[in-house]
Amino acid sequence: MKRAHVAVLLAFFFAACRGEKDPVIARVGKLKITQNEFQRKLGEVSQSYQEYVLSPSGRRQFLDVLIREKLVLAAAQQSEVPRSAEFRAQLEKLRQVEEERVREGGDYLLTSMWIEDLRRRGELKVDAGDVRGYLSKHPVEVDMRHILLGTPERAAAVASRLRAGANFAKVAKEESLDAATAADGGKLPTSLYGEVIPELEEVAFRMRVGEIGGPLKSKFGYHVLRKDGEKKVPLAEGRARVARLLEKQKLDAHLQSIQEKFPVEVVDEQFR
Repeated sequence: MKRAHVAVLLAFFFAACRGEKDPVIARVGKLKITQNEFQRKLGEVSQSYQEYVLSPSGRRQFLDVLIREKLVLAAAQQSEVPRSAEFRAQLEKLRQVEEERVREGGDYLLTSMWIEDLRRRGELKVDAGDVRGYLSKHPVEVDMRHILLGTPERAAAVASRLRAGANFAKVAKEESLDAATAADGGKLPTSLYGEVIPELEEVAFRMRVGEIGGPLKSKFGYHVLRKDGEKKVPLAEGRARVARLLEKQKLDAHLQSIQEKFPVEVVDEQFR
């Protein structure tokens, strides 16, 4: 039975309870089990058990589970635990974690809605001509590998080994500081022009397939590159990617135009 069917049948089952905002199904001492709680808890169990709960015996069995939970909670509330220093300290930690999650969720919601507002006002508009023009100027995507090193000397030594014939993937696993790509032999995502970090971009798109490039310095360190492949991107395949890329460029330009209003200060010396 489909999940939606279970929800519909439960709605019919609870229809008789209408009249209260959140009808009470059962009480355990001063605690209540309401219709909304029953349905919410039911949503946390497997599909097959949800279907079983549609039967009278299944409904009562699941209610017994919730009653037992409330009984445990009621007993805990009446114990000395709520008044203990350890409980209060743990509760305060939990409260702080939840408050931080709400703040982060609110920040994400706010920024998402702000960007959507920029779209509605046309600030980030990308039309079909923009996309065609970009792909006409930058028609290929590249497959690259890289090895990230901490010093120019180490990068130069690694580049020499690779140009002498060392296996790039093996050296990347041994030497690269970029843990995200090292395990895959330094492989980077297939990239259009504009999707590669700026310090590597010009070299990456000029290189021949199989060529070793670098060392190249970026804000992350020193890179040694190898070009694994290159191919032309059809408009139908690249349209959405280019539109996202151009929208990001417009957002970056907009942020740069307003940055004067929001001075940046790096306080920690180790990040300067």
